[in-house]
Amino acid sequence: MTDQPKALSRQQRWRKRNPKSYIAHLAVGAALRHGVIERQPCEQCGASKAEAHHPDYERPYDVVWLCRKHHKAVHAAEVSA
Repeated sequence: MTDQPKALSRQQRWRKRNPKSYIAHLAVGAALRHGVIERQPCEQCGASKAEAHHPDYERPYDVVWLCRKHHKAVHAAEVSA
């Protein structure tokens, strides 16, 4: 047997590299579970299945609700800007 540490998963590596965004995601998930905030439709197309987008991770409850398609587009625009 070797005593080498187990390699981190892709998700664990992301969490380690992005602690503010990870904490913001956790905060929104908890707020949704406890009824503090409600999931809204996509702000761009009105699709009922939407996910929270954080324009600023310092403000975890200030989210924009976007469907997967528009959420990916916003992040793609941020990367290319």
